[in-house]
Amino acid sequence: MAQGITTYNVYDTPVTDLAALLATPGRSLDGVTVSGDEARAQLNVQLYPPGVRTLEGLHVAIYLRISDDRQEEYRGVRRQALDTIAHALARGAASVTIYEENDTSAFKKKRVTVTDTTGNSYVAYRVIRPRWQAMLSDLRAGAQKAATVYDIDRLARDPRDLEDAIEVAEFYRRRFEGTTGSLDLNTDNGRTMARVMVAMANKSSADTARRVKRMHRELAEEGRPVGSNRPFGWKADKRTLDPAESEEIREAIDKVLAGVNPMAIVADWNKRGLRTTRGNPWRRSVFIGMLRNPRIAGYRSTMVHGSREDGEVAVRYQIVTKADGTEVKGQWTPLVDRAVWESLVDKIGRHAQTPGSSERGRHGKYLLSGLVRCGRCPSHPRMAGTHTLQKGKDFWRYGCEGTEEGACSNTRHMGRVDDFIRDMVFGVHDKRATEAQSVPVGPSPEVEQRLADIQELLSDLYGQWKAKALPTQEYFAMRKDLSEERDKLVAAKAAAEQREVSANASASVRDRWDAPETTMGERQAFLASYLQAVIIMPIEPEWDEKRGKMVKRKTFNEGLIEPVWID
Repeated sequence: MAQGITTYNVYDTPVTDLAALLATPGRSLDGVTVSGDEARAQLNVQLYPPGVRTLEGLHVAIYLRISDDRQEEYRGVRRQALDTIAHALARGAASVTIYEENDTSAFKKKRVTVTDTTGNSYVAYRVIRPRWQAMLSDLRAGAQKAATVYDIDRLARDPRDLEDAIEVAEFYRRRFEGTTGSLDLNTDNGRTMARVMVAMANKSSADTARRVKRMHRELAEEGRPVGSNRPFGWKADKRTLDPAESEEIREAIDKVLAGVNPMAIVADWNKRGLRTTRGNPWRRSVFIGMLRNPRIAGYRSTMVHGSREDGEVAVRYQIVTKADGTEVKGQWTPLVDRAVWESLVDKIGRHAQTPGSSERGRHGKYLLSGLVRCGRCPSHPRMAGTHTLQKGKDFWRYGCEGTEEGACSNTRHMGRVDDFIRDMVFGVHDKRATEAQSVPVGPSPEVEQRLADIQELLSDLYGQWKAKALPTQEYFAMRKDLSEERDKLVAAKAAAEQREVSANASASVRDRWDAPETTMGERQAFLASYLQAVIIMPIEPEWDEKRGKMVKRKTFNEGLIEPVWID
């Protein structure tokens, strides 16, 4: 171990005075390493008698952690450092290295993708502490021979994390000590007590989380806006619309509903210098999450975890409802009306992309999932696929999910609706394909020639400028005009190529519709390229002369199925 204090990832220059560093507030201690003799001299720490020097000659990891320090003042971890370093030095540590995690919870879990020993990946929920994992790795590798923490609740509040530490202590023979005497993972009794204490700490954290959750539930039912940052589109009061940002969102919604790829909008926003309220560039996930949030329609929302129809774990927004089932409206000005938001969510999907999945877009269990809508309820809510047994046989149908006027009874035979809509779309597709045979789908030869001409002109201009035959001001002005024209032509070419790809993909799906290798997602995408929605009108009772009463006919009526075509 090198003499003196060295640091990494924190300071630009080495620190030579440990006492001064510990006395300086607002500075991270992570990564600081100091030899035992030098630290004892600087801090005036006396060695314990030989019989109690439990860390004598060992390189000791000092683990510091505090859950909440949003202002990053480092006061809590600094207090831990003073006692924990003194503990290690008095017991004879040859050196100490600090692993610090400020403002880091040992209880809250985050969703991660885990790969097991057989190579299978799955979604799991884990406490994320990078410096904790780095310390355990160094202990396993032998770079550190022992670890010291202030108390066991600084070490772990999750039983899984504790078992990792016990494994290092039991099988790698590394010492774990706490300054308060409550931690000793090197004996059977000590490990048992640690498990009991971590279980109690975990229960305490769970109780606190439950009380905080109940408080937030109360705030949600009142429709009050929360959060440390204002939402994009609203002013700092989180209630009043920001004119410029709200207009940007409305224009983006119109584009998405018109079929524009969200990534193109994100790229345009970033290019024009639009930033999130945290000052960060936009990402697709953040942009889509904002559009999915019922907040833009004026409703209080919450995030819920659940399973999609394909069994994958997903996170989605859900409108907060009171105990009586009424939806909670927020105490802010809505950006769009409910119908627009519903249409938007139908377009982009309700769930975030599952980690590890490369697929995007609509993925439903049934052919018309996300397309079929109720014609009885005013807002045309989605109709979900349901399964029942009738006389011992399977019966599949689409049923309304709306509750605007009580439970809606509008249902229809799934197979007959699917076949009817499929045949209608096939007819429209075949007609358009025949009409398009005489019209070039891809980029025109004129576009290709102009792009080649522009590239040649740019090369010539550059040559003239390099030869000083063209003034710099003129060169850059001409270059700007040509570059802008080229970019527009490239965009037009890309759009034409995309139309060609889409046309070819549609023709491919049409030709192999019933083939085993054709996925449900491909069929759904084919239909969605022609349909905005399929409205299922309710079956109205008719007078039956024989029975002498009003009855609903069971005969499938194609006139009650109304496709809404994409222009």
